[in-house]
Amino acid sequence: MPKTQCLTPALLAVGMRHSAKLSFTREQVERYCALSGDHNAIHRDLEAALLRFPGVRDIVVPGGLIQISITGLFGTEFPGDGCLGLAFVPERFRKPVCPGDEVLVTLELTKIRGPLLEVDVTLDDDQGNRLSSAKAKLLAADDTYRQWWVTHNG
Repeated sequence: MPKTQCLTPALLAVGMRHSAKLSFTREQVERYCALSGDHNAIHRDLEAALLRFPGVRDIVVPGGLIQISITGLFGTEFPGDGCLGLAFVPERFRKPVCPGDEVLVTLELTKIRGPLLEVDVTLDDDQGNRLSSAKAKLLAADDTYRQWWVTHNG
């Protein structure tokens, strides 16, 4: 299990950034599609993926799988445990992501209003090309939750 943190608004500052690399396997795509009911052929059949995205090298990772992986970063890495997602508004992907591709996700804190946080999300490929971006609104953990977290995560 990855190391988590639990940052409250008092521990955060506008401009703080966090980056993480994500990559997905065909097995993860299959499990996501089975759980979500997303049976789009581009996520399981290379021929279908090629018809939709000429030149693609493999099946296409569902955007929803990428999005939930980003929300996982919110709840573990930045701002961390106790954070609740309120809204996530992504833009369309500029090119498809395939299993094995590495995606760099950067989270930048843009606004703090009490416990409410606004975060800009960017996704870049391994060449530094922008794949997509999003805006997120989060509810940070409070001091009481952080005290519990520190006690249980020493």
